[in-house]
Amino acid sequence: MTPPMSEAPSTLADLVSPLAEPEFLELLRRRELVYRPGANGNRYAPLLGWPALRRMIELGNYPNKRPDDIRVTKESGIIQASRWMTEGKVDAAKLEAFLANGFSVVVLHLDEHVPALAAVCDEIRSRTLEGSFVGAVVTSGTGAGAFPVHYDPEDLVILQVEGTKRWQIFGPPVSNPVRNMPKQSPPETEPFFDEVLEPGDLLFVPGGNWHRCESGLSTSVHLGIFFLPPTSWHAANQILRAFLSEELFRTPLTRLDGASAVEAVEAEVKSRLIESIRELKLNEFIAGWSKVAS
Repeated sequence: MTPPMSEAPSTLADLVSPLAEPEFLELLRRRELVYRPGANGNRYAPLLGWPALRRMIELGNYPNKRPDDIRVTKESGIIQASRWMTEGKVDAAKLEAFLANGFSVVVLHLDEHVPALAAVCDEIRSRTLEGSFVGAVVTSGTGAGAFPVHYDPEDLVILQVEGTKRWQIFGPPVSNPVRNMPKQSPPETEPFFDEVLEPGDLLFVPGGNWHRCESGLSTSVHLGIFFLPPTSWHAANQILRAFLSEELFRTPLTRLDGASAVEAVEAEVKSRLIESIRELKLNEFIAGWSKVAS
C-alpha cells in the first residue's frame, strides 16, 4: 500500500527525522556523512516535485530575482538560456525536451517561493547562525547527471523527492572547503559510498566530499538544503571589500609620482589594514552572517 501523503516538513526536526535534531546538529558540526533510508516514500513529496515546479515556471513565478537561479546542464556543460527561454521567459516545454535528452535542470533559492522551505531555512539560520537556501536537481533517463565528479563547499542535506538517484561518494574529502579556493583534482579511488536513493531517503553530504549522481529510469528530483558556515576567510574578505569605498585603496599605484610617493601610500595602507584587523570581532561577524550569506 502506498503511504499516505503527509503535510510538508517545515521544521529542521521534521526534515532530518529519524535522526534526532541534536544528533544531526552534532553530525553537522563534525561534518560527518550520514545516510538514512526513508520509511515513507511520500514524505518529501509535499515540499516540491517536478509537476509543482513546472507549474511555478509556467505561471512566471520562478525565477523572478536572479536570472542564473536556473540552469540546464549535462556533465557541467551549460546550455545557453536562449535555448530554453521564449520571449525572455523560461519555457517549461523546452525544459521538458532537454530533460528527455538526458540533460538536468538545476534550480536555486526555491525557499523564496515555497513557504515550507522558507520556514526550514529560517530555522536553520536562527539555530545555527549559518546561511541557508534550497536548490533542486531534476534529471530524467538512466545515467543522466548534471555534473561529473565534484565537491560542493557547502554542507548539503539531500532529500530524494521523486524517482531514484544513484550517489557515489569518493574520498578523501577536501578539508573545510570554501568557494573560489584553488582547484583540486578529484581522487582516483573507488567510491566508499554507493547507494541508490529512493523517494523519502535522506543523505547528509558534508562540504568537500567528492561525488557524482546518476538518475534512474524515470524523472528524478532531489532537493538540497544548503548550509553556509562563516569562516575567518569570509570575515577577512568582508574587511577587504569595505576598502573599496576608500579612495586610498583605489589609487593607481603606477600613476604616483615616484618611489617615495608609493612608500607613503604603502605606509598608509598598512596602517589602515592593521587598524581594521584590530577592530575585527568574530562573534559580531558570526551574528550577522546568516543575513548576508546565500
